[in-house]
Amino acid sequence: MHDQHPVLTDEKKKELLHTFRQSLEDVPDSHRFTDTLLLQFLVGRSWDVDAAKKQFVMSYNWRKDNHVDRLPCATRQNKLPLLVNVRGYDAIDDGNVESKPGLSQTAIRIANCMGGDCFHKVDREGHPIMIDRTGYHDAKKLCHEVSIDEISIFQTASNEFLNRVIMPECSQKAGRIIFKETVIFDCTHMGIRQFQMTALHYLKSVIDTIQNYYPETLHRLFIVNAPGILHTIWRIVKPWLEQRTADKVFILNHAETPKVLLKYIAPENLPRFLGGSCTCDHIEGGCVPSVMLGNVPPLKVTEYNDNVSTPYNTDVMQAALEDNLYRNPT
Repeated sequence: MHDQHPVLTDEKKKELLHTFRQSLEDVPDSHRFTDTLLLQFLVGRSWDVDAAKKQFVMSYNWRKDNHVDRLPCATRQNKLPLLVNVRGYDAIDDGNVESKPGLSQTAIRIANCMGGDCFHKVDREGHPIMIDRTGYHDAKKLCHEVSIDEISIFQTASNEFLNRVIMPECSQKAGRIIFKETVIFDCTHMGIRQFQMTALHYLKSVIDTIQNYYPETLHRLFIVNAPGILHTIWRIVKPWLEQRTADKVFILNHAETPKVLLKYIAPENLPRFLGGSCTCDHIEGGCVPSVMLGNVPPLKVTEYNDNVSTPYNTDVMQAALEDNLYRNPT
């Protein structure tokens, strides 16, 4: 409850949190809502209880209608294939996205269009880091082969993996509750091809999902190795962001990138290509596996990968509706 606010005292914030909790008593299972969860909505709506309640109820209904709490989630116990590459956590083995049984063809198509992304260790404050090789995405191919709805479901499932598997470990190690991530968009090799209008619509869909249903989960966003064209695109994208989110964005050119990133991330946790010392040479693909860069091979569809819109095969999705083993609830 240390959010900076120019007017409200800590005592007033506690009072507003209590009022907010009382306003949700008619929502099923309201006793299970943690203070941390409620604060995400209160802070996101600038401590306006009515606005926070409206967004919270919208999010609650969205999660219920879309069975979000019952989405599958890869763990060491269930051995489900990863949706996102992972490096540096105890709760889940380091691994790459691979076309193993259970992974859908949609997830494979997404992986083959991406420039490379990875949950990679933590920043100096203990927040998990997501590194995205944005400049290598094949946006045209992605928009042709994957629908906005499929991207939305995939993004939601990835968020749930982060929240259910990685965040609890980060919280335990930090000795405090961690619910935000640090994100790095590496724009090396970026060109106009990433910013065709259809691709921007896809980007807006992802932004809307996160802002509407996962408020206050971004710690910082570093857009690094930014080319000149990015400033033009930023003028389009910035109005889609809430001001609190936009204030967390750092746009850095090639010369600025290493110095700024190392201020917030220890060198052993930052890939060498971003100015750190980490190489993750114990695993194929290094720190951030990338089909586009060729450090991992393209994923191939097999008879064990269903052609469905969900990130996992139908039998896995159905099993997760009934069995906690498949979803690792928090």
